[in-house]
Amino acid sequence: EVLVLNELREPEAAQRRALANKMKPIIAAPPNVLSINRKGLHPYYCPNRLMVVAFSNDRIPISLDSQDRRWFCVWSSAPQMTTANYQRMLRWYDAGGKAAVAGWLQRRDVSAFAPGATPMLTEWKTALVSNSMSQAESYLVEMMTTRAGPFGAGMVSSPFHALVDALQTMVPASVKVVKPALLHALDAPGWIDRALCGSTKHGAKKQIYCHPDLAGWNKSQLRDAVDGPPLGLHAVK
Repeated sequence: EVLVLNELREPEAAQRRALANKMKPIIAAPPNVLSINRKGLHPYYCPNRLMVVAFSNDRIPISLDSQDRRWFCVWSSAPQMTTANYQRMLRWYDAGGKAAVAGWLQRRDVSAFAPGATPMLTEWKTALVSNSMSQAESYLVEMMTTRAGPFGAGMVSSPFHALVDALQTMVPASVKVVKPALLHALDAPGWIDRALCGSTKHGAKKQIYCHPDLAGWNKSQLRDAVDGPPLGLHAVK
């Protein structure tokens, strides 16, 4: 079943990411069934076999996070079609063009296509993800990428309120740094969530995010580094 959205556009910033979250169960399976709510009738379930194709003239039609694995995004820079070219295309369709297109699609080898694989990352999707960030997220991602400020040690740990307070002093006063913005930003430049880390030296576990350079460290090493950093490292608590 092909679902075509002719003009995709999300609400303004107050509802940023709401459209993407609403569409997640529709554009990928699982879930294997979707709830159908018809007016005046009891809801029922149907198999999720939708193939969603969306079009938009908006450069930022939807806000996507850096971990998105559902959307394949392509932007065409072709100019607007003239009336003469449009009429020429219609004549070609009527003169056998539709059959030619259908034949080309039927002959195309798609045996290597993996519907469950992560879509190819395109330049426009990269730009779309970047433009989908809030102002605070953009500032934080730049700091994480360059290992600036509190991110210089390559790791940060919970509780995050102290880190949020410290970061607030490093951005313009008009930018509000909140914990959700920090957690969204940590996903963008590839920092790794090592979940709760503990060690025999430190009983209390802490959630730790680390830079990919420290991916080889085990949880005990990271936990010890937070309160007693080896090798001259220092982590923000």
